Amino acid sequence: MCAMEGWHSPTILLCLLFCEVSVAVYKQWIPNTNFEDAANWDRNQTPSETDIVMFDSNKMVSVFVGSTHVLMGAHLPLDGEFILAPGAGFAAFDGVSDSSSNSDHIHFLNADRFSWYNPSLWHTDLKNSDRLFSMDTELIPCRQDDVIFLPETSFRVDLGAGGRTISLHSISILDQTFSTDEELATYLASSTGKLQFHGAGSLRLASAPCEDSSGCECGNDEVEAWICGSLLQSSGGRCPKPACQGALKPMGQCCEICGAMIFLNYTQAFDLHQYKQRLLHNFLDQPQALGVRMAISKVHKTHGLRGPAHTAREKQQAETTTHIQVVLTDDGSGPEAGRAAVRVAQAILADVAEQGAAFGILWGDAEYSDSSSSTAGLTGESLSSGMVTSLAIAIILGLMVVLLGGLLLLHWTGWVRLWPLSIPTLWQRSEPALDQGNLGFDNPIFDSPGLASVLAPGPGAEVVVEDAAPPPRSTPSSGSYFINPLFEADI
Repeated sequence: MCAMEGWHSPTILLCLLFCEVSVAVYKQWIPNTNFEDAANWDRNQTPSETDIVMFDSNKMVSVFVGSTHVLMGAHLPLDGEFILAPGAGFAAFDGVSDSSSNSDHIHFLNADRFSWYNPSLWHTDLKNSDRLFSMDTELIPCRQDDVIFLPETSFRVDLGAGGRTISLHSISILDQTFSTDEELATYLASSTGKLQFHGAGSLRLASAPCEDSSGCECGNDEVEAWICGSLLQSSGGRCPKPACQGALKPMGQCCEICGAMIFLNYTQAFDLHQYKQRLLHNFLDQPQALGVRMAISKVHKTHGLRGPAHTAREKQQAETTTHIQVVLTDDGSGPEAGRAAVRVAQAILADVAEQGAAFGILWGDAEYSDSSSSTAGLTGESLSSGMVTSLAIAIILGLMVVLLGGLLLLHWTGWVRLWPLSIPTLWQRSEPALDQGNLGFDNPIFDSPGLASVLAPGPGAEVVVEDAAPPPRSTPSSGSYFINPLFEADI
């Protein structure tokens, strides 16, 4: 099947697209299936007049042809199309002009190799790109983005095998911008749409762009595994080894980095675009931040409950809230990897403590990569009152331990004599007392004159007197005893 269409200027398309939404983020699809692109051929060159062009008969493909080509022959696909630009076409070469030439086969590469979820296949128009970058999951279109497939190109995109619906704000294909689901569905059902998009996934257009001043989440967290799998396919799924110790893995990033992560808790007054400009102007534009790059976005972060009012069991229960994630990295290598980014992050946290409330920021936490001994153990820094209180208590307890240890050391070495404190123990109580005299006491009840009248028998009482002598009195062996006058008195 062969088709031919006219084309308008790409500049007019971009102007019409961005005059409507001046702050919209757009992502542009990079690869194509153009006939003139040498990357689409197995010999990495376009076919010549002595070549026989070979298309896989079992593959579906859409090919844009921008000029006239003379070929020795061609094997075309059973299901495909050629989109011809004005003046483009094909002509047969009979070999008369160059009888010594030998025909050769040149194969068009498989167009099904391009996946929607491969971040390396998308281009994002970032201003200040030398100081800004995006997380890997944000390199492919987010649900608030505008997607562009450039005019005068053909393409074929795999939408994935999971049947996931991809949400977008708008999409531009073949010089036509779609902003409603009905228009897009009609195009995707056409023969050209079926050749350009394949797989179990589908496309859906959202009704409005992001209107939240604090930013909107990208919405690609659930397909992070697909994104990282496509990105790391050429390296066998393995990430490169980071140059620093204790490297960080930001949310939305496939591999670890050297540098710092800041998480900001914000209020409704926070403006993401305004604060990003402040960070660029006040920190990344400074000479000491040379080589430092930043990514800032809204993310979902899971953490424990904060503050001393919560019980230990409540703190173990994790909750998920939205935060502003600021990721800083640099171009340092070896031991210097991440150090410049850590210094910038520390300056940003100090600014949050002083000026954060004016920008709608409640507090900030930071994590640093451990690229040197000076940053060893730096896993987080919080500006909340609970962390400050905990730190003060820890310092006081530490000083008390050091002071007690110092006193004991001076006592053992003889420099300080501690006042002796006698505390009786069980074995001291069992030792016989030395000559301590009579430790007994008199009982005034039994020593009183009225004792005889109390103990004297009545008139009818019979007194029995035994002749046997009383047994000898034993002397107590304990150091503490008393004399019982009841048994001392002669009755």
